[in-house]
Amino acid sequence: MGSPENSGRSIQSESIAITGVGLCTSLGTDAETTWQAVKRNQTGIAALTEVESTLPIASVGGQAPELPSHYRPDLPREARSLRWTIEHALADAGLPSIHKSPVAPDRCFAMLGTTLHGLRAGGRFLRSGNPAELSSFLAGATASLALRGLGIEGGSATTCSACSSSLGAIALGVTLLETDQADVVIAGGYDAISEYAWGGFNALRLISPTPLRPFCRGRQGMKVGEGYGIIIIERASTALTRGARILTHLTGWGESADAHHLTKPHPAGHGALAAMRTALGRAGITPAQLSLITAHATGTPDNDSAEAAALAALLGADLHTVPIVAHKSRLGHTLGGAGAIELILSALALRDQQLPTTAGVLPADVEFPELSVSTGESSQRPITHTLNTSLGFGGANTCVVLSHSPAVTGQQPTARKRRACITGMGILLPGAIGLPAFAARAARDDGTIAPPLTDAALVEFTMARRARRMSPSVRFMLAASEMAFRDASLLDDSSRLATASCILGSMHGSIGFCTDYYTQIVREGILAANPVLFAEGVPNAAAAHISTAFGIKGGCQTIIGTRTAGLDALTLAALRIESGAADLVLVAAAEEQGTIVDNTYSHFGLRAPDSNSPGFTSSPGFTSSHGSVAFVLESEDAALTRGARPWALLGKSASALLGPAGLSVAVARTLTKLGKPSQQSIVVGSSNQTWLDRAEMRGIARAGFHRSDTASVSRGFGEVFAVTPLVRLAASLATAPNNFPFFSMCTDWDGSVTAILIEPALRQRDP
Repeated sequence: MGSPENSGRSIQSESIAITGVGLCTSLGTDAETTWQAVKRNQTGIAALTEVESTLPIASVGGQAPELPSHYRPDLPREARSLRWTIEHALADAGLPSIHKSPVAPDRCFAMLGTTLHGLRAGGRFLRSGNPAELSSFLAGATASLALRGLGIEGGSATTCSACSSSLGAIALGVTLLETDQADVVIAGGYDAISEYAWGGFNALRLISPTPLRPFCRGRQGMKVGEGYGIIIIERASTALTRGARILTHLTGWGESADAHHLTKPHPAGHGALAAMRTALGRAGITPAQLSLITAHATGTPDNDSAEAAALAALLGADLHTVPIVAHKSRLGHTLGGAGAIELILSALALRDQQLPTTAGVLPADVEFPELSVSTGESSQRPITHTLNTSLGFGGANTCVVLSHSPAVTGQQPTARKRRACITGMGILLPGAIGLPAFAARAARDDGTIAPPLTDAALVEFTMARRARRMSPSVRFMLAASEMAFRDASLLDDSSRLATASCILGSMHGSIGFCTDYYTQIVREGILAANPVLFAEGVPNAAAAHISTAFGIKGGCQTIIGTRTAGLDALTLAALRIESGAADLVLVAAAEEQGTIVDNTYSHFGLRAPDSNSPGFTSSPGFTSSHGSVAFVLESEDAALTRGARPWALLGKSASALLGPAGLSVAVARTLTKLGKPSQQSIVVGSSNQTWLDRAEMRGIARAGFHRSDTASVSRGFGEVFAVTPLVRLAASLATAPNNFPFFSMCTDWDGSVTAILIEPALRQRDP
């Protein structure tokens, strides 16, 4: 099966080097301790003492050890262990202090992956009723707490593709380096041990009552684990210039979507196979050149069977010659952290030329003929190339190739930088369903917010109508995506859609399902967990449903947990097109309303006192809203070749992270990176009647811009969080198509900012 992505090298042909690693797992609080335990055939499966609920007797998993009591006791568990791991990785890379290193702080970016971010805070809130507990709930808050003061000022984002999240983050980190958005990327992922995760996987009947036995006959499931894995990646030239040691080279990556089911993989492993082939293609090697495969291997019947089928199709007659290791047998399933953790163990295997093994498995136990599962004692063995597989809920697959030496083959860099353009828009907002209604309402801009969206409003959208059991935010996104593909004249082009990728954005995700699921656990006990609410509430559920609904088989990720997530998704999609990794990407953001969300923002003084007030009034605070905006992005060449008429071209993008007190400086720094302002330059900001407005205006003025439109554009749509910057961008395109160029910008209360330059297309569409 061919890959939905470009299989050759992208525009940056220079090698990507791993210069530092950090681990915190059930086998140790640093990389070397964990690796030595793996080599000694130890396992970290033990009692789960930090799960908040009472578990059935004899329940075990892979809980990480406690950190020294004096280390940052002020931080919640996930942020504390994540920060610890980042610090270890930076020190290992020779960067213990970014501010004292040759690397500019604003050229350092953090790209993290997680499945369940700070959800332990949700349990504390539900038990105490104190909204302050939710200050560390969102993924952006976890990242901010973990990064604060470390000198990483180029920005941060968190992605979710379920259990492939951290390898997905690493793949996005490579894109940032390839497109010169950063010089150093802190990449990887995490998930804390929690009742939320244990309850959900147990409800899905995926937790084994017996030891985890990957690929074996009679296997019964997984063991929930906890883990944090961080790598430092940079271009080899950057590493050599600063005299860094290169641990190994990241030579290839591949992503795909099964487009099959929310919780079950494609039984033949088609999506996993596509991601594997893409990764090998980028590395410029054949399957027979692999020395080691680190498999996802959860021990669940369906997942292992599908992965074995993919490996058999990949390796063919060579299947029996390549050893396969399953680290979850020792660590448990560390969810969003698994991909990065297991990649680090592959890097250390390359370093030491040491073949690790799988715990609890004998060769005679393996169900699949010719599958060479590494068992027994760890041993010395020549290792030149490794392949890591990470296969998440919803069929989100990411694979990475590591090599002893830089890749020397593969497709040559493209002759010129590719440009991304917007060829389709879809709008689903209260009082503005579809582009004509949206353009009319944005132009009128009377500041009043329309009544909420209802199920009846979605009935005309085929994809949303099928989604009866899905959360509102997922249904909103399906409807907006359908409109965007129709606007781009691609809705009925199934062969073209199969080559597409999607990068979505949401600050809060399926907050209603998440709340209902967690409330039931707190009230009735962990065994009362609802499997449907758990699966549908995972942050990448929309990506899974969108890939299945439209037949999208490229990589599907969701940027989560910040107000900038929608614009981050747009900029990352544009960079994927620029790098040559994709030609067609769906970008969509969605938010739904919820009492807990509204009450929490009111607690922190951010919502307007009168919830019925217009979106932006003289009173401080915003009125929250809901809905979705979707864009279809294509490479300009591909769009023009098929006769599309783009809305706009996407130019340079930039970001910064300086904390709340430094937000105006971050705004100025970000805009300055995008180019020198002229008298005509307009900044379309993300005003929402909170202190963000003042910081944005100060930053815009500091950068030398004379014109801004931070409040008047589409103010009647209220605060839609991660959707807000896409609403502003869509309104500018739909109502003022001649105001090019302009800068679309969004800020977040954590002190981060993202901005992108919007330029006229060569073949401009009429509004």
